[in-house]
Amino acid sequence: MATVSLRNFLVILFSGLACAQQYNGIIGFGIPLWQDVCCRSCSDSFSSLYLNCTTFDDDTSVDSMDMDTDSTSTGTTSMECYETNLPWLQSMAYCLQQKCPADGYGTTQQAACFSTYALMGEATPTFLDSLPDVAPTVMVEEDAVWLNVTSLVNADAYYSTHGTYSEFIRSEYIHTRYAVILYFTVIGACLGTGLFSYARGQLSSLQKALSTSSLWAKLQSRIFMPALFGARRLESLPGKLGYVPGRTLSIFITIYIIMNIILCSVSFRSFQPNVFWSTSQVELCEYIGNRTGIFSLVNMSIAILFAGRNNLLIGITGWNQTAFLTLHRWAARVATIQAVVHSICYTIQYLVGPNGGAAAYAVEAALPFYWWGIIGTIALCLIVAFAVLPLRTRLYEFFLLTHIALVILALVACWYHLVPHFGYAYGYQVWLYICFAFWSADRLARFTRVLYYNRLGNATADVQTIPGSSIMQVTIYPRVGWDFGPGQHTFLYLPALGRFWESHPFSVAAWTELLCDCPPKSDCCSPKADCCSSPASDMEIIEAGEISAPRSKASISQTVSLAEDEKPSTACSARYAGQPAVKFMVRAHSGITSSLLKRLQRSGSSMEMSIYSEGPYAGHRATTQPLNIADTVLCLVGGIGITNALGFVQEFANARRRMGRSSGATRGIMRNAKRFILAWSAKEIGLIEHVKSDFLVHLDDAGQIEYAFWCTGDSNTVEENVDGKEMLATTTKIPKITAGRMDVGDVLRSSLETGFHTTVLVCGPGNMIDEATREIVECVKEGHRVDMIEEAYAW
Repeated sequence: MATVSLRNFLVILFSGLACAQQYNGIIGFGIPLWQDVCCRSCSDSFSSLYLNCTTFDDDTSVDSMDMDTDSTSTGTTSMECYETNLPWLQSMAYCLQQKCPADGYGTTQQAACFSTYALMGEATPTFLDSLPDVAPTVMVEEDAVWLNVTSLVNADAYYSTHGTYSEFIRSEYIHTRYAVILYFTVIGACLGTGLFSYARGQLSSLQKALSTSSLWAKLQSRIFMPALFGARRLESLPGKLGYVPGRTLSIFITIYIIMNIILCSVSFRSFQPNVFWSTSQVELCEYIGNRTGIFSLVNMSIAILFAGRNNLLIGITGWNQTAFLTLHRWAARVATIQAVVHSICYTIQYLVGPNGGAAAYAVEAALPFYWWGIIGTIALCLIVAFAVLPLRTRLYEFFLLTHIALVILALVACWYHLVPHFGYAYGYQVWLYICFAFWSADRLARFTRVLYYNRLGNATADVQTIPGSSIMQVTIYPRVGWDFGPGQHTFLYLPALGRFWESHPFSVAAWTELLCDCPPKSDCCSPKADCCSSPASDMEIIEAGEISAPRSKASISQTVSLAEDEKPSTACSARYAGQPAVKFMVRAHSGITSSLLKRLQRSGSSMEMSIYSEGPYAGHRATTQPLNIADTVLCLVGGIGITNALGFVQEFANARRRMGRSSGATRGIMRNAKRFILAWSAKEIGLIEHVKSDFLVHLDDAGQIEYAFWCTGDSNTVEENVDGKEMLATTTKIPKITAGRMDVGDVLRSSLETGFHTTVLVCGPGNMIDEATREIVECVKEGHRVDMIEEAYAW
C-alpha cells in the first residue's frame, strides 16, 4: 500500500501534543497510552489509500489516471480532501461503529475518535452525519491503492494493526508496572527497616524483649552480623578486587538482582503478523530493549539516591553510609548491564530481519537520538570501570572528578536520547526527572549546609602536628554552633589549599558547646562540656581493682582521677577562650590531606587557616539505639578510628557529670550504661600519648571509664610489668600501654557479664572489624546478650 506521509505526520503530531498537554506521569500512572486502539486501527487500515482528491507531485490529474493500476507518482492528500471526501468519511465512520464496541467504546467516544482521526481535529462533518445510510458490502482488497467507494475495512489489515497496537500497549504498561514494583520494593524495604528500628528505639519493652529472645539471637548470629562466608567482610579481597558485603546486605543485594532479572525477563509475548516488526525475534528485541531501558533509568535513580550524603534513608534505617555506598555501586552495575542489554537488543533489531543489515543500522545510528544513546551507554560503562577499588583508593580525586563528569554526561545523553525522539507522550522522561531531582537535591542540601553552618563567615582552624605520626589535630572554632553528638562526622573544605571544591569527611573527636567568661589561661578549649565548672566532688571515683567485672590479663582496665596540675596545657589561642570548639584528628594519605601535612611541616608544628564545614552528619538515633539498653559499652578501636570512639567517651563522661549534679538529669543515649570500656590499638606511640593527654585526662574525672591500650609499632621505651608482658612506658597515669596486638576476643569476653547487655562499638580498619564481628557472633551463639554498632572505614 502507498504511504500518505503528510497525514500520518499530522495525526502523530496532533496526538503527541494532546498527550504532552493533557497528561503528566508515566504510562499507567497519569498517562493512558493509546486507549483508542480501534480508532487508530481503522485509520491506519484506510490511511494509505489514495482518494479521488489526492494530488501528485508530477501534476498528473486524477481523471487521466487509471484507478485500477498503481501509480508511480507520490500522492499527497490534504486535510480539505479528507474533510470532503465521502468514501473516506463513510468508510471511517462505519469502521468505528462496527469495531470499537468490542473495545468498550460507545457512541460519544467513537465521535471523538472520528473527529481526531478522520478530520484531524475538526468538528464537522459529525460522526453520525457521516455514517452511510446503507451498510457497505465491498471490502478493501489487501493490495488496494484507491478508496473510491464506501468500503469495509480489510479484515486482515485491521486484525494485524489492532493486534500490533494492543500487544505494544500491553507491553508498555507492564514495563512501567514492573518498574514501579521494583522501586517500591527497594524503597519500601528501607522504610520498613527504619520503621522497625524506630519502634525498637522508642519502645524499651520491645528492645528488652528482643535482647532476651532466642529467635532474635539466632537472627543476629546467622543473618544480621556475620560475613557472607568466612570472616572477610570489610577487609578487601586479595588484589583489592573489592569487598564482599555482609550477610544481611548480601541477601538484600541478591534479592534486588534477582528481582531485576525476573522483572526484565517475564511477561513477553509476540503478535504476528505485525505491522511494526516483521518477525517475532525483532518484535521481542523491541520489548526487551524497552523494558531494560526503563529499568536502567529506574536503577540509575536508585543509585543516585543511595550515593547522596543527605540521603534521608541513612537516618531512617540506621545503616551507615558505607552500606548505602555498597548498594549504590550494585545499583549502578545493574543499571549499566541493563543499558548494555538495551543497546544490544536495538542493534540486533536493525541488523536482522528482511529490511535489516549493516546499511540499515548505519542509517539509524546516524540519527542524533541513537548516537546519544550510544554515548549514554558508554558513559555508564566507564563509570563502573573507573569505580574499581584500586583506582578509588590510589587516585581518589581523579576518580571523584571523572565520576561526577561521567554521571552528568550519562544523564544528559539519556535526555537527548529520549525527549527529542519520543517527546513527553510515554513519560520516559519522568525517570530522568527523578534522577535529576535526587542528584540536585543532594547538591542543594550540601550547598545549603555550607551556607547555614558558615553564615557568619568561615571558621578558623588551628592545625597541629602529632609528634611521631603522620596525623594532624585540627581544632575548629566555628562562628555558628553545631548540634554536636557522638558518632558524627562532617565534611571540611580547605580553600587555602587551592581546591575549594573538594571536601572530605572527618569524624568529630571532641567538642565544647558552652560559652563562659574564663580567663585566657584557663583550659576552656578542652573537650569538657562545662569548661568553667569544677568537677563534682561527691562523684564516686572507682580505682583499679574496685570494679567487680571479670577481667583477663589482656584487659588492662583502670579508672583514675588526675589532679588538676597534671593536666596538660592546651595550645588554644587566648582570643578563642570560652568559644565552642570542635576537634578532629586527620591522617595524611594522598590528595588534600597530604597537601595539608606538607604545608603544616613548612609552617612548623602548628598553623592557623580558614576552613568551611558542611555541618554534622550521622549520629542518628536509629544507628545508636542499641546503646539505649546497654549495661556495658565496649569500644573496640583500631588506629585513627579513635576519633569516632572519643565522641562516645565524651558523651558517657558528660552524662556521668550531669548525674552527679542533678538527680533528674538525663543520661542521654547511654541511659542504662554502668560501665564504659575503651580498648584501643594503634601503631604510633605518639598518637596514643597525644590522645591520652589531650582528650582523655579531661574526661577521666567522670569516673567509671575503663581504658586499655596497645601499641603495634616500634618503641625504644619498654618496661616489664608484673605479668611478664612488655609494657611501653607512659608519661601519664592513664594506664600503661601493652606492646603488641590487641586480642579482640579476649578483650570482648572480659567485658561480658552474665545477665547484662553489652553493646560493642567497633571502629577501625576492615580486618579488625571483621575479627570483632566474628568474635561477637560467637559470643551471641554462646548465649551472651551482645549488640554491635560499627563505623567502617571502607572505600
